Amino acid sequence: MNRLLRLLLGLLLLLGAAYAATYTNKLAHLRNFVTWGPHTIYDFRTHPIRIVDNGDAPQPWPLDSAYNKRDIPRNLIDSIEKQKTIAFLVFQNGKLRYERYWNHGKDSLSGSFSAAKSIISLLVGIALDEGRIKSIDQPVGDYLDHFREGELRRIRIRDLLTMSSGLSWKESDKSYFSLNAYGYYGDDMAYTVDKMAVKEAPGVNWEYRSGDTQVLGLLVEKVFGKSISALVSERFARPMHFEHDAVWLLDGAGKHEKAFCCFNAIARDYGRFGQLVLNKGMWNGRKIVSEAYLKQATTPASYLKDPTENNQPVDYYGFQYWIVNHPNGMKIPSMNGLFGQYVYILPEQNAVIVRLGNSPLERFVHHYQPENFYYIDAGLSMLDK
Repeated sequence: MNRLLRLLLGLLLLLGAAYAATYTNKLAHLRNFVTWGPHTIYDFRTHPIRIVDNGDAPQPWPLDSAYNKRDIPRNLIDSIEKQKTIAFLVFQNGKLRYERYWNHGKDSLSGSFSAAKSIISLLVGIALDEGRIKSIDQPVGDYLDHFREGELRRIRIRDLLTMSSGLSWKESDKSYFSLNAYGYYGDDMAYTVDKMAVKEAPGVNWEYRSGDTQVLGLLVEKVFGKSISALVSERFARPMHFEHDAVWLLDGAGKHEKAFCCFNAIARDYGRFGQLVLNKGMWNGRKIVSEAYLKQATTPASYLKDPTENNQPVDYYGFQYWIVNHPNGMKIPSMNGLFGQYVYILPEQNAVIVRLGNSPLERFVHHYQPENFYYIDAGLSMLDK
């Protein structure tokens, strides 16, 4: 009996030690994964969050005289619904022209995933405009300690913006101990960033890395001395009169926003970020971010090589913005997130298209999900020529 009790006691102590270990940075992501579950566009219901306050001064979008009077062609609606779309909105000339929801209300929040990367880019642009950052060609190590050592000193802010840092974050690594796992489920984003090392020379090859954006997020926090949520409230949600408070997901300990993803807003307020770019950084006569920065942000970093496409010049990515090369010849800047969270900016039509949903992943074509083209075509079908 004594032996059995000792075994049970030993087992309890072992289990207790194992559980306690999940409160260390090395294993916290495993505990959080069990608690939160697989990622969805509704993770704001289970993850730690910080409110992005709209200032209680909402200004609903003005409705176009043609609001919801035209139907999207049946073949395109079929494609949109097949991809588990929950919201599809079209704006033109600063007015809401079309909106439709599927099992989702107009005041319901939805996650952005990587579409949030473009918001971080805007904050970098504001920091540059205000002299908080002297140049995007500055070394990151001027601001963050981890990047002051060895080859990390060569990485510039520009390299992070263009996904050409050369860092060791591997977006396709889905293992339980990958940087992806630490990033989404860990307790401390700074700890995750400090695990990143140099893999190759920066500023040469394009490779999509959420870690690059997370570094930018920490840099933004440092130069402004504020949280990302507070900055988005102050610089966007309040002056742009969001219709609804938004939220940003935090790491497990509530220390930092997960900058590479995890902004959550209503569909109409996502449209405001597209309209801001369309307005060349202005909102109701107020400059939010400079036109010069936005021009760079939405222009492909063509000096970079794409190793996955025979080292061809990059023609689809700027400063945390995608540029969709449509078959009709249009070059369309966009915010782009997992499961199909899209904000398309169409300067030639003075229009913005927002699509949110739960798309299954498909085979990429030139780094785009093929669904991009029929969302854009559906939006175009709603516009005045």
